[in-house]
Amino acid sequence: MRDSDLFKLGALLFALSGAVNIIADLVPGTAWFNLAGVAAGILGLPALYLVQRRAIGLPGLVAALLAGLGLIGIAGFLFADAAIFPALAEDTVAAITEGGAGLAIFAAVILYVLGVLAFAAASWRGAVLPRAGLALWAVGTAPTVAAIALPPVVMTVAEIVAGAGVVWLAHGVWRRAEREAHSTDGARA
Repeated sequence: MRDSDLFKLGALLFALSGAVNIIADLVPGTAWFNLAGVAAGILGLPALYLVQRRAIGLPGLVAALLAGLGLIGIAGFLFADAAIFPALAEDTVAAITEGGAGLAIFAAVILYVLGVLAFAAASWRGAVLPRAGLALWAVGTAPTVAAIALPPVVMTVAEIVAGAGVVWLAHGVWRRAEREAHSTDGARA
């Protein structure tokens, strides 16, 4: 399988993640639906790094790893929300989420937001992916650290903005992969 095909697969997964993010905010779904979107983001994120790895170097790698670790932590919480919490009494769920698990999810969110902001900055400097998509992703993701304190409508708009940025970036990865595939095919001829 060619690198360009893997980049396209990653782009599709990342676009799916962004689309699920938008849909989940417009039409409230289930934790399973949200988990599917986060899982697609985890699987698609490496394509964003790899397609521009030479331009963003080690800072981009570190940022992508931070964002990925944050997404994995968020996925763990969404799994618990979908598979475990429904079987527990509300006071038990409250005790779990107000204790160590609540701190863990907050730490995961912090890792994700810092990773996205650092990745967007590295990518901006690398100038490979669409800057508008990077800006939307970063601006839409940043308020997540204060989600509890913000009005729901602010978070809904932020999530939609972030989702649009993710879809835009996925499109940028896809286009880059097509250009690489055509240049590789031309070199073989």
